[in-house]
Amino acid sequence: MGTTIEDIARAAGVSSATVSRVLNNPEVVRPETIAKVTAVIEAYQYKPNIFARGLMRSRTDSVGIIVPNITNPYFMTMVEMIETTLARNGTHIYLCNSRVDPQAERDYLGELIRRNVDALIIVEASLFNGKDNYFLRYDAPCPIILVNEHVSAETQNHIVRCDQSPGLLQALDHFTARRLFPIALVNSESGSYSFTLKNELLRSFAVDHGLSADDFMICRLSGNPDHEEIVSRAAESCVSLLAEARRPRAILAGNELMGVGVLQGALSCGIRVPEDLAIIGVDNTILSRIGPRPLSTVDLRPKDVGRAVADLYLRIHTTSAEATPPAREKLDSILIHRSTT
Repeated sequence: MGTTIEDIARAAGVSSATVSRVLNNPEVVRPETIAKVTAVIEAYQYKPNIFARGLMRSRTDSVGIIVPNITNPYFMTMVEMIETTLARNGTHIYLCNSRVDPQAERDYLGELIRRNVDALIIVEASLFNGKDNYFLRYDAPCPIILVNEHVSAETQNHIVRCDQSPGLLQALDHFTARRLFPIALVNSESGSYSFTLKNELLRSFAVDHGLSADDFMICRLSGNPDHEEIVSRAAESCVSLLAEARRPRAILAGNELMGVGVLQGALSCGIRVPEDLAIIGVDNTILSRIGPRPLSTVDLRPKDVGRAVADLYLRIHTTSAEATPPAREKLDSILIHRSTT
């Protein structure tokens, strides 16, 4: 059994109530008593029970984070920034991986609330990026920050998101200005908002710029878009596209896993990149910098989004929830050119 608050009290020659006040309300304790109790705590390397302490202080200095797929480098990058920023400020995280399962998201929500977390950070959950926004009616006992929520701004929860459209339009403008037709979108058949947006954006771009049906194409890949198997499927798809009589001169990939796969497929066919084929991925994670070639990418700014989420939580944490109106923070994506454009 570990050291208890009673052990600290006996060693310091004070009551357990005094030790509790030193830990939770030091402003009401005499400085010499604080020094004596603190010295014993350090000698015993005592760490308070966060649940008991949370009940006393009405907070636990912890937040819960739910992500759809922790193996996706985009989410890994974002969560790392959130965790790093919060840890510097004495807050720790519970990280839950829902695997894009709505029931798992609900189960994790219940468990995190049971643990009395000070806030919930929900990243691209299937429960809110749909017509039936679960969080419009979800009543949590703590603040909720929805990350990359795109459907409704009417919710009373906080929202931090990166707008994909500016960077994607920059990518399409780059291809069009150089007459790199046909333009192919290698995308997931997943019905998620992120991939559906890319399909719709390409179609509306084609209409707005007077492109014909021969000027663009959409290739949909089956399978989990965040799993490593999507790399090989994207590579195979690229090889097939390059075998067409009218092969693409430019490819926009739905994410960087697909972008790396497209690049591998092109290089395996002896295609010169970017001279014969320009390639742009989406996300701007480490994958875009360690593949066969540095990959041009639409930067969805995972570090900046993570930092904005953490900063928003810290603002909420230092004020009452009633005094913090629902935040709406939007970052714009940008196109980053590397060796594939």
